[in-house]
Amino acid sequence: LHQQHPRPIEKHTTMSEAAATTTPPSWRQSVPQKFRSDEVNEIAKVLASLEPGATPPSKLMLASQFENKMFNDASGLSDYKKKIQRRLKKMQKSYKAANPTVAVPAMTNTPVGGGGTGG
Repeated sequence: LHQQHPRPIEKHTTMSEAAATTTPPSWRQSVPQKFRSDEVNEIAKVLASLEPGATPPSKLMLASQFENKMFNDASGLSDYKKKIQRRLKKMQKSYKAANPTVAVPAMTNTPVGGGGTGG
């Protein structure tokens, strides 16, 4: 009397879904939107430090596009994080090389001799 029937409908649906998407990005589906939003905000902070004159909406838009590209190009969550870090570091290095005064702003305001009269 207690026969359990298999659920072929669920199996069939799962197989159909797998066939419809050739490479399901399962790791992407497990990443919460909040995590991605936090990443976008961190990227925007880096962009703001590189280009302080840019408007906040433009920085967020660029950060969002940047994050989305890294997200879609990555093969997994750790690869995603590495890609973001590598690209941001590369941007920071190239920007500082092009604008050497941005690299050490504190040095330009500090007198060499400590400000004393000497003697």
